[in-house]
Amino acid sequence: MSAAPPPYNPPPQWGPPPPGEEPRPEPEGYQPFQQYYHPAPAPSKRQREGIMGGIVSALLAVWAFVKYGGLLLLKFGAFKTLLTLAISFGAYAIFYGPWFAAGLVLMILVHEMGHVVEIRRQGMKATAPLFIPFFGAAIFQKTHATDALHQAQIGIAGPLAGTLGATAAFVLYGATHNEILLLWAYLGFFINLFNMIPVGMLDGGWILAVVSKWFQLFGLAVLVLAVFYIGFSPIVLIIVLLGLPTLLDRFRNDRSPYYQSVPVPARYAMGTAWLLLTAYLAFAMFQAHGLLQGVVR
Repeated sequence: MSAAPPPYNPPPQWGPPPPGEEPRPEPEGYQPFQQYYHPAPAPSKRQREGIMGGIVSALLAVWAFVKYGGLLLLKFGAFKTLLTLAISFGAYAIFYGPWFAAGLVLMILVHEMGHVVEIRRQGMKATAPLFIPFFGAAIFQKTHATDALHQAQIGIAGPLAGTLGATAAFVLYGATHNEILLLWAYLGFFINLFNMIPVGMLDGGWILAVVSKWFQLFGLAVLVLAVFYIGFSPIVLIIVLLGLPTLLDRFRNDRSPYYQSVPVPARYAMGTAWLLLTAYLAFAMFQAHGLLQGVVR
């Protein structure tokens, strides 16, 4: 599952209005977005080499996706995925612009494909990723793991893939100084960090369900604090309401073999993996956010 509340509010457009469109009156004190940019100086020879290296890395990433992820999409119902992706892209583009929309749906897709790959690795079946505008995306397992550890592995596979995707965008930004890539990296870090909250249907809920039932209450408290920090969000409310059955089920079945059969070392390993990945995502997100603040001001 990948829930993606709009995490960042860039200016309405990444550039001038389309040709032929009448400019809209701006509020008092507003300055055109172009004035907020700090264009990078002409690249040196070393920077040009870095740009070429970034382009080569991007081409290799595209080739890897086509070879592995693209084939999986075709196998798991590419039409539904692409259709819902296009609808979500259009919805996000209307409010936040096409570059924001492109980065958001790309990062969500990479995240969801991480789940799909792990489900297939375990020999199970699942639907293709289905995008839900202003909510994220989801996959639905047709068969389920036999114990909480295997489900936790499926849960953490999405954030791992998403973190790699966001990190790749961040590295490419460092090579090219393209602010769009920085925005994409920030979106990727935010989406995956949010999904690490251990509550309900979020990935963190599946990851830490193998460790202790009490993490569900911890995750619920984090969401409540998020409401006070960022304001009320209908998406957070939906996540809480949909996650309550999972929370109750985790407490009701705590002594079942599904949870108790997991060895203690495996519990510690999964808890440590969650902690390290969450810490990295938090650090990387704040780094990307700080750089974005320097670009858009």
